[in-house]
Amino acid sequence: MTDDTVATITEGYTFSEETIELGVLMADGNPVPDAKIRIPLGMLNRHGLIAGATGTGKTKTLQLLAEQISAAGVPARAAADAAQQAKDQATAEKEAAAQQKAAERATATQQRQAPKQKSVIEEVAQSSVFKPFVRSAGREIVRGIFGTALRK
Repeated sequence: MTDDTVATITEGYTFSEETIELGVLMADGNPVPDAKIRIPLGMLNRHGLIAGATGTGKTKTLQLLAEQISAAGVPARAAADAAQQAKDQATAEKEAAAQQKAAERATATQQRQAPKQKSVIEEVAQSSVFKPFVRSAGREIVRGIFGTALRK
């Protein structure tokens, strides 16, 4: 945005009568503090609409307007769409629940895919030393019980 464009916009929002300030000009994604965006009090009608998606600053904008209009001595009243706010809240709660379920499923999948650790008993039973030991000890136990010699 050129300096001439910024100057033209700034001049367009400069008024001789009392105004309320909405913010500053954004040029190429950066605020221009000297380019104030203002609306004269005389231009404000009885009704206005501020609309936008969730999280775009509607409430902050209403607060800013109401504070300045009230400070100028003009009674101000703002009404929000309670039904939409409830719907937004319900949507946020559903999304949070879905994210929680997804996280739980991911954890369960990781646990299933993780290599199962063998117990100490399994490790001993599968060792190369244990099997021959059990065979010889088993023979000795049978010999002790029955008093007979087993063939090898």
